[in-house]
Amino acid sequence: MRAFVTGLDGFAGQWLARELLTAGAEVAGGSRVANPSFSILTADEAAAVRWHPFELDDRASVEAAFADARPDAIYHLAAQASVADSFADPAATFQTNAVGTGNVLEAARASTPDAAVLFVGSADAYGTVTPAELPLRESAELRPANPYAASKAAAESIALQFGRTGLLRVVATRSFNHTGPGQRTAFAIPAFAKQIADIKRGSADPVLRVGNLDARRDLSDVRDVVRAYRLIVERGETGDVYNVCSGASVSMRSIVDELIRISGASVRIEVDPNRLRRNDTPDLVGDNARVRERTGWSPTIPLGRTLADVLAWLVARE
Repeated sequence: MRAFVTGLDGFAGQWLARELLTAGAEVAGGSRVANPSFSILTADEAAAVRWHPFELDDRASVEAAFADARPDAIYHLAAQASVADSFADPAATFQTNAVGTGNVLEAARASTPDAAVLFVGSADAYGTVTPAELPLRESAELRPANPYAASKAAAESIALQFGRTGLLRVVATRSFNHTGPGQRTAFAIPAFAKQIADIKRGSADPVLRVGNLDARRDLSDVRDVVRAYRLIVERGETGDVYNVCSGASVSMRSIVDELIRISGASVRIEVDPNRLRRNDTPDLVGDNARVRERTGWSPTIPLGRTLADVLAWLVARE
């Protein structure tokens, strides 16, 4: 099988490339950069990947990349993924995430119409929910509460219409929070782990600055998540959307406590107002029955191992 991954040089994109290579696929991919810098892929894995730079807002460049790679499956991960950046520039976020997804779909339709397409969406599209609505099923109403979530909800709608009207074979995910080794410290868990690693080695004061630790999130390991992506492409129903989640939520406080325990560091916790998110959902947990039943997938990596691996990754890179 020939696979193409948009956003391949990103955190999840690199882990997906590894998953696909391990499964025996020929892997191509790209993003807007001409010369990618891979932090997760080994030198041999990076050499096995064919790279195609393109711009999501330039349909012709995406179409040329697909025409050259001739993929059997397209995994669309490229996106503006920062909620904070989406508040700073909502229009650019919508352009990248929604219009860019439309360009990917039109390019696939023009150059590789028989390819399966996976649109990777976000559980943020569910928005603020009540406890009575949990766990969230795919039938739940989408009520996005920030510009990033709105852009992903719009992109999902575009993608599913292509699948449901027979223009392409399209499947979609609503991916809940996931982390793992190599995630940027702009995200909460690696940000916590980086601070703790610095405290442990004595290069920072023993103060861990945090946001809202009462929030609860459904958290998965990225290695489980990318395996779900591969199985959804192989076994998912065209026009369907699948929650990719663990099916349980944990508090951010328990995550911080576990990272501190693993590190053995002595840490004082302080709330930093700059780390508090507007419209923060108190609890978010998904129902993963559909993806389990359709693909046979289930998460296998325990949270403790994920957090230990995140911390070890950051310690090894100092």
